[in-house]
Formats: sequence, structure tokens, C-alpha cells
Amino acid sequence: MGHYSYGNYARSPEDVQRYNGVRTDFNKIVERYESIKPLQGKRKVLNVRPCGERDRAWERVVKVSDTEYYLTCTQFGWGDKEILKGNKVETEKERRAITLKQEGEVETIIIHRNRWGFTSPSIYYFYTYNLPVGMGLTKHRGTTYVSVKNNDDKYQHYTLNQGDVTFYRPKGGTYWTPLVVHQEVRHKLDRKKTKAIREKLKTFCDYAKVMLPLISEPRRAFGEVLGANWEDFVTLKNPNEIPEEWLTAVSNYKKKLNRWNWTAKAYGCNEAGLIPRIQREAYRIEKPFEVEVVPLGELSCDPYRGWL
Repeated sequence: MGHYSYGNYARSPEDVQRYNGVRTDFNKIVERYESIKPLQGKRKVLNVRPCGERDRAWERVVKVSDTEYYLTCTQFGWGDKEILKGNKVETEKERRAITLKQEGEVETIIIHRNRWGFTSPSIYYFYTYNLPVGMGLTKHRGTTYVSVKNNDDKYQHYTLNQGDVTFYRPKGGTYWTPLVVHQEVRHKLDRKKTKAIREKLKTFCDYAKVMLPLISEPRRAFGEVLGANWEDFVTLKNPNEIPEEWLTAVSNYKKKLNRWNWTAKAYGCNEAGLIPRIQREAYRIEKPFEVEVVPLGELSCDPYRGWL
């Protein structure tokens, strides 16, 4: 039953999919469908054809018509039971993983963004070992890409995070051409906008830098200190009167900057991180970004994706 990489006869998800998977183009999916005997018993009427081990029937090949088939890895038994009862379950599109079509002299493949995402190794490796030769999945900085070899034998990468992607090639061809793919963008900080934000923060930052070492019992704080009304909060209305909220905010920052000092073997405040922390919180609220378009086919990482 394959290589047991986990010991005690336990297989890893990749081992399972490597053993069960077949590099599948249109001709191969027709061959696989015709070679698999449907499950018998209560599900006989559903024409369930597992594309690997018989007890992994949620991974199956489905025929839509003579020119269209698809593979799925999430059509679970409970859904079959509901269908047999006549109840409505997920749509067919939600179940699909890889769709293959042949219309005339053109072969088309649609790689679907899985409804459960690609965090599960079983789902990720199902795609990897069932895509055609010259295709695969790549994970890069939290984004899942379809990697496609072009006629220069170099791989181009197309994100699945934004939805399904479609490729085509001539019948009997080798290389796939993108038909429906998604453009990515990267965000970077706009220096002029961040400079304006830093100027607004200056008075509060100067106060915080002076007061931070003087606070002996910092307050416990959760979440960010600056909120949506940060600009009003850091604006000093009366130069002769410091708002009490400022001291509370600095106390919160001191708690957040508390770090273990391995040299001193004790906790201490990372005072150098105070100003960058304040500025970053304001940036996160204002989002002073420039947007850069990523060329199609390139891997990308947006460092500020979590701020959007």
C-alpha cells in the first residue's frame, strides 16, 4: 500500500495521494472513469467511482458528458446520504476540484479553488498528484499557486486564492496556455503619506518616549492602543494640559513591549520598539499604500495583506 513514512504502518497524506493519484489529462480521465467499477449497495444509483482506494470514495471521478469530466476530493458520504434522501446539499461546482473538457480540437482544464482551502495536506496533495504532467501546486508565503510549465520549460505561477483558473491546449498538445487567470497586486508604504502621519504623531511620540521609563506598573492591554480616531487622540488641544488618556496609552505600550532579556535573565521593556509600534498602528488604520501590479506568472508576497 505504498511507503509508510509515519511509522507503525501509518502513511502521510502525501504518501496516500502519491499512491492513489494519476497525472490526468482528458484522455486519462476518460480511461480512469471507464476502468473503475462503481460502488454497489445503497449508493449504486449515484454511480460513485472512487479514483483511488475504494474506501476513500469522497475522492472520485465524475462524468458530466462525453466531453466533460471532473475529479473531486470532498464529496463525502454524508452528502451522498442527503442526496439519497432527496435533500439539497452543496452544489456540484462546490464539489469540483479539477474539471477536464474536450471540445473539438481544444482541451480545457479548470483548476477550482477548493471550498475548504488548501490548508489540508490531503486536499493539497490530491491536486498535486492528479494534475496533468507539466502542472502542479506551489505554496508561497500563504498563497496557493498553480504552477504551469511553458514551452521554454520554465514554470509560470497563477494564484488560486482569488478563484478558479482555466488553461487550454490543442488536442494532443503538450503545453498549456492560460485562459482565465487572476492578476495579483502588492502594497508598499507611500513615503509622502507616512511622513504626514509621523508629523501628526510627533507630539504624542515625544511624550511617550519621556514617560515610558517612568512607568513602574504597566497596565494589561489587549488589541491595538490607537483606534480609528487616532488622529484626534494624538492631537494636543491644550499645550498646557496633557490628557490623562495619554499616560494610560503609554502604560499599555509598556506592557506590550515587555520582553524576556536573555542576557539579564529577566523581563524588560523594549524601549527601542516604542516609536515604530506607535507608527505601525497608525499606518495600519490609515493604510497609506502604493499599489504595484505583479506581472502574470510571477510568485508574489504582499507584506501588508493582513492589513487589508
